[in-house]
Order: sequence, then C-alpha cells, then structure tokens
Amino acid sequence: MTATRRTLLKTAAVLSALVHPVLAAPNRAASPSNRSNTMTATLHYQNAELSYQLGGKADAPAIVLLHGGLGSAEDFAPLLPRLQAHFRTLAIDTRGHGRSTRGDVPLTYAQTADDARQIIEAVGLRQFHLFGFSDGGVTAYRIAAADARVQSVLTVGAQWHSRDTPREMMASLTVADVREQMPEQVAAYQKHNPRPDLDALVANLRRLWTDDTAAGFPNENTANIKASVLAVRGEDDFLLSAAALNGLRQVLPAAHLMNVPFAAHEVIKEQPDILWAAMKVFYQLA
Repeated sequence: MTATRRTLLKTAAVLSALVHPVLAAPNRAASPSNRSNTMTATLHYQNAELSYQLGGKADAPAIVLLHGGLGSAEDFAPLLPRLQAHFRTLAIDTRGHGRSTRGDVPLTYAQTADDARQIIEAVGLRQFHLFGFSDGGVTAYRIAAADARVQSVLTVGAQWHSRDTPREMMASLTVADVREQMPEQVAAYQKHNPRPDLDALVANLRRLWTDDTAAGFPNENTANIKASVLAVRGEDDFLLSAAALNGLRQVLPAAHLMNVPFAAHEVIKEQPDILWAAMKVFYQLA
C-alpha cells in the first residue's frame, strides 16, 4: 500500500468510539446512555434495528446528526455538549454501523436517507436542521433536496456529486486495509455492533462510494435544496477537494462555503472550536 493511500485511508475513516449499549425500540421505554442528557433507542425497519440517540433540550429546535462511513453517532462527541445546550439532538447510527444492524436491503444513500426519515417520523419532528459528516453529509443533501421540513443543512467533508469522488481508491479498499489502518475502529465495531460483519460492511461501503445510480449521490438534485446550506471542508481533505466544494455554488449559488485551516477530513475532531465558531454564526446562536 502506498504512503498516499495510507494517509487517505486514515483521513477517510471516521474515528469513533462506540460506547453506548443498544436499548429499546421507541414503543418501549428507552434507556439513558452513559452520557448525561442522552437516551438511546432503536427502530425496527426493513429487517434492521436502527439505533439512535436523543438528547439536549426537549423544547429547543431539533438537529439531526448523520455520521460518516465506518463511524457512529460518536463522530459528533467533540461538539455534542455545545449542540445540546442549544438544540434537541437526534444522532442516528447508519444501517450496519455503530449499534444499527444491517438488514437485508442494499446500502445506498437513498436507503440511508429513507432510514433517517423513518426515525425522524418515529420521534415526531416537524421541523429540523441537518448536520452531516462525510457520508452523513451526502445523506443530508439527499434528505434536504426532497423534504420541506429541513430548516438548514450543515455538511463537513461531504461530496454532493459522484464525479468528484476518488473512485479508484474507494473501489480498491479491502478488509485488510481497514484492519491495518483502523484497528481501534474495527475493534469497537466488532464489540458493539449486534451483528458485526466487517467483510460485508467494507463490501457495502465500496458499492456505496462508487454508486453512479439514482440511489447514489444527489448530483444535480442538490439544486432542489431550499434551506440555508453551510458546506465545510478541512484545507487538507483528500476526499473533498476545494474544487468540488466550490462546485456546490453551481447548483446552490447562495450556499456558504468554508475551508478550515489545520484540518483534513475530520474537522469535527481536528478543529471543533473553529467549526463551532462558524456554526454559532450560521445558526445565529447567542
């Protein structure tokens, strides 16, 4: 494996620790997580148990948190206390990730968007903001392009068009690569996922990241987003180029674009304070 590919794999991976137990479905009593002010529950949908965490202020505006590939709701841990001081947070573990099981449907961005909508309906959100990291940002674009309830969209390190993805690297990703470069993430996934299958997960992600069908990236449908958009990338992000970020203005001329210094793909982890300063302006927080 080349040094460039090793670096790309490290920055592409969502570095998360999966620490909360899988608990009850929404029609039963949900249980509190180890983190204060947060409870975890599951929704059964299309033969999968989809795990999510609710926290923050019950009467505050809602924000839906969508994590990246190979990650979990824990991707947002560096910002969660600050988010929960201003929002009701709904953090979702993507199908086959974190504490969510895989089910028997193909893993596509259309499916992750559908799963998120099902949980949003189960929780009863009438309006909500979307905050997506990497793959979660792609899902956020898809949801916002078709759902008038979305109040704003914030993405970090998220592609919006299939033409901008590093297809060769994505298509060649192997289980051995993942085990070598991300041993902690693999251990956490295998420990906490109810039905871990790393071979299947990596194969699903290869297909997801190289999907050119209508179920994949939102592409020109991104233009249908009516809500305010803030799209963020780290200045050294290998997965989302500056040109790809700037290209968003072709379909969303009013979108706000931000390059974060001293960061690569994982801006939330690498520069949470810089990102939070921008979020305070974007959300007009005191």
